[in-house]
This record gives sequence, structure tokens and C-alpha cells, in this order.
Amino acid sequence: MNFDELGINAPLVEALKKQNIDSPTVIQEKLIPVMLEGRDIAAKSQTGSGKTLSYLVPLFMKVDTSLRSTQAIVLTPTHELAVQVQRQAKLLSESSKTGVRSALIIGGANPVRQIEALKEKPQIVIGSAGRILELIKKKKIQAHTVKTLVIDEADRMLDSLNIDNVRQVVKTTLKDSRQTVILSASMDSHTLKAAGEFMTNPVMVKGEEDIPEGIEHYFIVCEKRDKIVQVRKIMAGLKPQRVILFINSQQEIDELVEKLAFHSLKVGGIYGAAKKAERRKAIEDFREGRINILISSDISSRGMDFEDVDIVINMDIPEEPVFYQHRAGRTGRGGKTGVVISLISPFEKKWIKRYESSFGIHFEQREMSYGKLAEPAKSMVSEFKPKRGSAKTRK
Repeated sequence: MNFDELGINAPLVEALKKQNIDSPTVIQEKLIPVMLEGRDIAAKSQTGSGKTLSYLVPLFMKVDTSLRSTQAIVLTPTHELAVQVQRQAKLLSESSKTGVRSALIIGGANPVRQIEALKEKPQIVIGSAGRILELIKKKKIQAHTVKTLVIDEADRMLDSLNIDNVRQVVKTTLKDSRQTVILSASMDSHTLKAAGEFMTNPVMVKGEEDIPEGIEHYFIVCEKRDKIVQVRKIMAGLKPQRVILFINSQQEIDELVEKLAFHSLKVGGIYGAAKKAERRKAIEDFREGRINILISSDISSRGMDFEDVDIVINMDIPEEPVFYQHRAGRTGRGGKTGVVISLISPFEKKWIKRYESSFGIHFEQREMSYGKLAEPAKSMVSEFKPKRGSAKTRK
């Protein structure tokens, strides 16, 4: 199927072609028609499967550019994801020449400038629930004219830390005339139950599977004190162009950046407590190739789209499958291959078993030897043996 067959108008089809996008992904093919019907939607699809365009394209179709009012709000859990969505919205508007206007409204940015941007009467407002709610209360955003509400990374947006702001934003819109769309790579019963209070008979749309098939999953058993050495061996031996390295504690990121930089590695860090300008610089340096290692807490495992990430390294393995899923999805995007290497202590082997069971993937134990990811010597092989019957092996 192509975009013409989905009923997408010619200017948007041409705009997508300018981005070398000629045919829809699975989630786009399934979600776009339902969204154009105006139904409430709960959509689940793996990271890198094209979820952003799956809702932006029909939003552009639904927007009435003759009206100078807010017609859609897109809520995201991180500033970085909001910036990325806004970048795609601007690109789509410029390439299609449709005249659809969008505004980025996030916390930590100058509210005066955001209010000035809102004076241009954008039809789509993209950003964080807290700042958008603040400007709705100040009557700078006309929420009662909103026809479509999109909640991206819904499992995060509807958790106990974020749902209050989301709920308040929803209450400022008109229920009878509002379409609500929630999306994520992970959608559990808790998320669906939380969304149920402001959705009406939502259509369940499922795109690609949980974790892309083109990803190889490895683990290296080592002591915590040896993990930096392992990272250096991976970089020196495999020579990846782009690596995202995840650790669990954002307080340790600056220290790890300094340690790796001391060994002449080009590295930057991103985490929630960092200043907005510092986070933006690290992201742009990574995107433009000025650094090739981005150290992150789970903030960049959510929706951030970097092209051609060769390897994801879990220096700290996450204790919940959903976080492994989002981290792994930073590589192997758009049908490409990728590698995830988890550095684990012996007592963390239980998490490997859990991920195999949760996602139907298979992990191989490896060690860095002579610049390669090699099978460990028999004397060094961990006693851990994956349950072959409970997971499928990816070739």
C-alpha cells in the first residue's frame, strides 16, 4: 500500500517523498485511516516504526488552515521528544506548503517567547503537559477549540508522576468534539485503564512487534569496576560510529563522561537534571557526529530518533523489561540491523532471563577478545543458560 491509497492528499505525499518516505510503515498503514475517521485510538508499535508521522500526517489532513485557533495538542513526556516532533511538523509544513502552523511549548524555556509564538495562532501545539496547562490557564492557548489530543509515550504520560497534569489538560477540552489518540511502544493494562477516563470506545491499533528483529542481543559478565574497561574495548575493537550508553543513575553521568573523555573518547551526556541548553548541545553534537558516545539515563530511550546508532550499551541493566525495550529500540531502526550489549554482574543474570521471556528474544554471552565480540572460553562461560524453549532465537 502507498500513501495515495491511504487517502493522503498530494501535497503531503510529495512532502514525504522529499524525506525519502515512499510507502507507509505498518503502524502508519493501520493508524492513519482510523485517525481520519475521528475515532479514539490506543496504538502500540515498536520504537523507530514511524509513530510520529502516523499521527502528524492525519493531523495535517484534519487541520483547517483558515481557522486561527488551536485544533490539536500533542503531549510528550520529555522536552527532547517534543522538539523532535516539532521539527518533523515544521518540515512537513514547509515541504507540503500546506500552511499548517505549529508551536513548541515546553517547560524550562522562556514563556514570553512561547506566548509570542502563540500570537501567530498555531493550529497544532506540541509540548509538555505542565507548561501547556499553565498557558491554557493564562488563556494563551484556546483549549476549547481542540479537536484532536495526542498523548505520545502514553505509558509514561499516564503514570502516577504525570497523569494529574494530563488529566487537567484533557478537562480544558470539549469531550463531545475531541478525538483522543494515545501511542507508545509499550502499552500495559494500567495505561489503558488510566486512559479510559477520557477515551470513548477506543480502537486498538497494533503495529510492529515489541523489539525490532534486526537487533542482536549480547551480554558480557564483568565486575562493576571493570565496566569502563569493557566500554573502551568495545569502542576500540568494534569501532562503532554512534553509541548510546545507558546507566540507571543520572547523578553518575557527568563522572562517567569525564572518565571516558580522559581516555580520548568523544563523549557527551544527557539527563533530566541537566540544563536545557546542555541537553540540547549534547543531542546536537551526537546528531552531527561531533561526539560518537551519548551517555544517558532513560530520558533518551523515549522517542528520541537518532539515525544509524550502531550499538546500545547497557552499562547498568534496567530492572524492568519496558526500559530494556525502549533502550534497545534506539538501534535497529527503520529495518536496519543493530546491536545491544549489556554489561552485567553475575547476580544480574536473572534480568536476562526475564527479557528473553518478555520479548521472545535470545541473548548470547560474549567477551571482547582481540577486538571482537567472541564467545567466551569454556572456562569463563557463565553457568547461566538461556531457556531455549521460552524464547525464539534471532538469526
